[in-house]
Amino acid sequence: MFSNQSFLDQLFTEKNRQTGKGQIERALAELIASGEALAVMVGRSGGVLAQATLLHAETDTATLILDELMPEAENTRLLCGEDLLLWSTSTLPLGFQSAVIERLLWQRYGAVRIQWPDALYHLQRRAALRAVPAEAGGLALSLQRHGARSCDGLCVDLGAGGMRARIHAPSDYPMTAGEMLASVQFSFQGKVYRVGAQVRYVEPVGHPRGTASQDIGLSFVQAPGALQEQIIQYALRCDREHLRSANR
Repeated sequence: MFSNQSFLDQLFTEKNRQTGKGQIERALAELIASGEALAVMVGRSGGVLAQATLLHAETDTATLILDELMPEAENTRLLCGEDLLLWSTSTLPLGFQSAVIERLLWQRYGAVRIQWPDALYHLQRRAALRAVPAEAGGLALSLQRHGARSCDGLCVDLGAGGMRARIHAPSDYPMTAGEMLASVQFSFQGKVYRVGAQVRYVEPVGHPRGTASQDIGLSFVQAPGALQEQIIQYALRCDREHLRSANR
């Protein structure tokens, strides 16, 4: 469990603050589904440290149900109005501030009702997550250019904001950083997408296996929100699987 003040100082800063209703609901739902034990600080900075799992979100009353603290002795500190600081450290470090409303029995076990947070703090933005495509032969793509021939290639990794690609080096006009593409076409989770994109960087042309190729970075232009959310969920799942494998 992260308990040093430097970590909390990094996490709970204005640049990491998110207040969107949908963002908060989705993040809380993910915490509940994961069953992860959260670190809990009871009281102001420097207060008692414990652990607990977020059990349930009651959207109609705008409250959360938190499991009792471990160690058990710390539950005596959960008085009405007591400040709480809760944070997660796996996959994406995130945290929020809350306060105790009441202790209660929830599904026959001791629990704590706490206030719904008005903000979440993410140390790393979900949109910055990247993952390698699951396709065995790589995720094929086609770049449609303005005034030049199209280029084919493979996606090396992707995120909600763009992707890194390895393409067949153009034989007519060189690819340049800043170039606006008519579209990048690829298939993701069974659906074909055609999204506008801009070239962010271009690596030198190489000749592996005798074929001229180069790596480029692309940023999406007005990608569909549904696609971005699918990519984020895929990247989160890959991250969780990687963490589980590393801990075996």
